[in-house]
Amino acid sequence: MAELLSIILAAGKGTRMKSDKIKVLHKVAGKEIIKHVIATLDDFESQIVNVIGYQKENVKKELQKLANKNLEFVVQTKQLGTGHAVKQAEEYIGSHSGPVLILYGDTPLLRKESISDFVKKHKKRGSDLSVLTAQVSDPSGYGRIVKDKFGNLTAIVEEKDAEAEQKKIKEINSGVYCVNSKLLSSFLKNLDNDNAQQEYYLTDIISYSVKKGKNINTYKLSDSNEIIGINTRRQQAEAEKILRQRIIDKHLDNGVTIIDPNTTYIDAEVEIEKDVIIYPFNYLEAETKIAKNTVINPHCRLKNAEIAADVEILSNTVIKNSTIGQNTRVGPFAYIRPGSKVSDNCKIGDFVELKKAEVKSGAKVPHLCYAGDAEIGERTNIGAGTIFANYDGVNKHKTVIGKDVFIGSDSILIAPLKIGDNAKTAAASVVTKDISANTTVMGMPARVYKDKKEDK
Repeated sequence: MAELLSIILAAGKGTRMKSDKIKVLHKVAGKEIIKHVIATLDDFESQIVNVIGYQKENVKKELQKLANKNLEFVVQTKQLGTGHAVKQAEEYIGSHSGPVLILYGDTPLLRKESISDFVKKHKKRGSDLSVLTAQVSDPSGYGRIVKDKFGNLTAIVEEKDAEAEQKKIKEINSGVYCVNSKLLSSFLKNLDNDNAQQEYYLTDIISYSVKKGKNINTYKLSDSNEIIGINTRRQQAEAEKILRQRIIDKHLDNGVTIIDPNTTYIDAEVEIEKDVIIYPFNYLEAETKIAKNTVINPHCRLKNAEIAADVEILSNTVIKNSTIGQNTRVGPFAYIRPGSKVSDNCKIGDFVELKKAEVKSGAKVPHLCYAGDAEIGERTNIGAGTIFANYDGVNKHKTVIGKDVFIGSDSILIAPLKIGDNAKTAAASVVTKDISANTTVMGMPARVYKDKKEDK
């Protein structure tokens, strides 16, 4: 059995987002909000039960992309409150022996370290119930933490149910709880909706636990930003700013040089090794990986790119779902489209577009070229203005070029095509047929000009 049962509440529509998409699938720092929440559980062996409802199939489909996660799903058909949402997971709670962690799917700023410490303190104190809280200057909209004169938690009172004095309380409920499974099961069997909203509040577990004489503790976060929930686009933008600053700080601490953190945008899943230099106005997105000693010049966008060590990416370059080998130079104004693989010691120059192209070690595509569905051999040089004509109007075809080939400027290579090792095309050649190794062609259409074998 997993050491921890985690329940994530993610059934609400999020109407204040003014979106056709459920709010937990909106992204912050390049990752869905709910995935940030799930990531806080990385330190635990935990079964994770997601309470879904609105757009349940979309949420389930997205979360099932996560590898190595013990995920389950239950459905809350009607939105009748947080207590009612947790009740949908009653089967899992009843079969679990130990602590149950309850989280909200719209709180992407919770730190993994905070959740880990929260659960550890719950166990160490022998708590039946622990509540994660925060101190804020403006508690409007949040449930207030009500304590007795000895500092013991006695109740959580929602804003709409709070009296005037209670509304002055600055310590607020985060909505995160760690609770003994037997206590939670007992509470869920005794739920009622006797409140202003006529909803089943999970917060009622406090007064229930007090009556039962249970050991209740609070854990106050040092950073109140962690409990920010995403309900509006403004809150999403606020969370984005905070999370991106955290990401920048992490990379700075790990030995990455970021010239201007305020104009550098790095997604949560990006990996960067030490001694990388990142200039301003760069966007590093999704699962991009950058190895040491690489330089990213201004105004580049890398998405799911894998960049080896000692690479220089020059300004205004876009690389998507592709790999760049060691000691290679790319750009400026290059566009490396999905499915491309550039090997070590290559040069991909200005205004070059690659699409599903493999450029092998030492090859050069210096400038003004489109290479689609191509394989370019070792040390081959592609002249300026060369076009790999890969589309016949119906289907895409591949061009395979061998090693040590020289393609003259303004050549048009009409696929499907194979060009042998050490072959050459003269400038402005239109190549429509395969070229044997050691052969030079020229013209429109290209014809054999010289075959090195004839000289022997």
